[in-house]
Amino acid sequence: MADYKEIKGTTVQTKDTDPVVNTGPGGAWASAPSLNTARWITTGCAYGYTGSATLALCVGGRKPPGATYSTNNEQFDGASWTELADINSARDQLGGNGTTTSGLVAGGYDGAVRAYSESWNGSSWTETNDLNTARYELGSAGATNTAAIRFSGAPSKSETETWNGSSWTEVADVNTTMTAPAGAGTSTAALKISGENPSAPTNVNVEQWNGSAWTEIANVNTSRRYGVGAGDVNTALFYGGNGPPEIAKTESWDGSSWTEVSDLGTAIAYSGGGGNSGNTAAINYGGQDPSVVGTTETFSVTPVTAETLEEGQIFLSGGTTLKGFGKAAGVPTATWASVANMNAARGQPGTGAGSTSTNCLVIGGYDNPPVQYKANIENFDGSSWTELNDLNTGRQFGNGGGTRTSAIIFGGTTGSQSALTETFDGTSATEVGDLNTARYVQGGASQINTAALCFGGYTGTANTANTENWNGSSWTEVNNINNTRSYINGAGTPTNAIAISGEPSPRDYVESWDGTSWTEIAEINTARAQGGCSGFGTNTNVIFFGGEPGPENKTELWNGSSWTEIADLGTARTTPGGAGTSIAGMAMGGNPTKSSAEEFTADATLSTVTVS
Repeated sequence: MADYKEIKGTTVQTKDTDPVVNTGPGGAWASAPSLNTARWITTGCAYGYTGSATLALCVGGRKPPGATYSTNNEQFDGASWTELADINSARDQLGGNGTTTSGLVAGGYDGAVRAYSESWNGSSWTETNDLNTARYELGSAGATNTAAIRFSGAPSKSETETWNGSSWTEVADVNTTMTAPAGAGTSTAALKISGENPSAPTNVNVEQWNGSAWTEIANVNTSRRYGVGAGDVNTALFYGGNGPPEIAKTESWDGSSWTEVSDLGTAIAYSGGGGNSGNTAAINYGGQDPSVVGTTETFSVTPVTAETLEEGQIFLSGGTTLKGFGKAAGVPTATWASVANMNAARGQPGTGAGSTSTNCLVIGGYDNPPVQYKANIENFDGSSWTELNDLNTGRQFGNGGGTRTSAIIFGGTTGSQSALTETFDGTSATEVGDLNTARYVQGGASQINTAALCFGGYTGTANTANTENWNGSSWTEVNNINNTRSYINGAGTPTNAIAISGEPSPRDYVESWDGTSWTEIAEINTARAQGGCSGFGTNTNVIFFGGEPGPENKTELWNGSSWTEIADLGTARTTPGGAGTSIAGMAMGGNPTKSSAEEFTADATLSTVTVS
């Protein structure tokens, strides 16, 4: 019988202005388009001091291959990076300040310590009077190219200099000599934040400049060098840096104390960035994680007066466009976050299984040295790992799928290729019918242990294109994949599966299975094999992560028609196990042999709703 809602329908509100995502009081970092030229020890020069996280310049730095000193200058407009006129002198570890139309860089290193200064007018760089004291890894502050301050720096400098638009003047020294401090504020009211002291690798020290002298004030919570500062002396942000290792922590300053707020999506050091005149908008770009990257993230805090989105909300935008807000809407913004380590470190897990990242399995794998073929099965419950009963036969490079209480693993290697199939009922593993073709590094798709698909792989002498279907009691050969290969990843079901990547090159093939035949579809953006994937029960909403050559940290999302690069893994890895979905996935173990695991969580996204 129909209820009232089905008969009468529901009311859909019309909104003149779309509500915004609520970041919470601590704000949030979001992924943004990457730099055109990946680089590190760049500068946070010419960020829109009184603006938002939509205007920035990235100047200089060092770039691969060969750690070449860079003259590159790129501008961010909130949607993309554009290359503009280069600086005159290639160097890294320089200090910058100002806006996208009124910037200043000074100091730096190009194999020698430099005092060079250059001024930016929005279209070109002009060499100006040099610093009095050559240095690099220096702190910087200032809102324009006519008023700035530089302080501390390497090698072991305590000098402070102010800029009046034409020359540098030495003023009072800092109290604590520091290299690689962060800076925030103006030429008359600035902060010198943390850094490296000759007597300690890192330091929590913070000093405030009042236009004539430095005063020590409240320390940051986490000491670091090469962090980034943004804001002013009353409201500032401090984020990223190197302890070592790389740091993701963000701290907010309210004029009296530092409070930890939302972490960066990726722990990063030697990056550039800056922010507005408060602690509500910032940007971070480039750096090392530990690879040299062009990654960009923007930080924002939702105003308390703003109307915010609620998951499941549907409304008419401007009275004409129907929009919805949910985790499966459009391409999600998302993050990888470390979770508790597995009990048993393993490379090349046999498989992962689970319909969610908070109730999943990792099965099999290997440890080295000495080589041990793992029979371990572990369950993750959202907070910790529990060892369950083992497989009957330990192995690596198997595949399978299913859920916490209905999983399957097939094939793999125990030193030679295997046809073994085992099912797991949540308590114990049982050997069942063998594959027709023994193999390992094959693809697989399953959401229950009575139905599965096995495709491709290596037979010990050659790659195979064979596809087999499991009906709960036996394997039957069906139509082959189009591109013979091994090291394949798969997701979906025996009637709707996807085969991703593989060896040999070009490693970017993707095929879709409809229950009868395989069809080539759109290729992944970054060709690689030996990755992991999450996409329980579907071939149209899948994430593919990690891989070789590398190890790689890239993650790509498949929405049924195209691949989009989204949030990177925190730890680059090859051959990880995968479980869960495209909005709540897991990466487990992998090479080099790891006990670490990461959880992928997609943010709810506002998108247009298509009604047919």
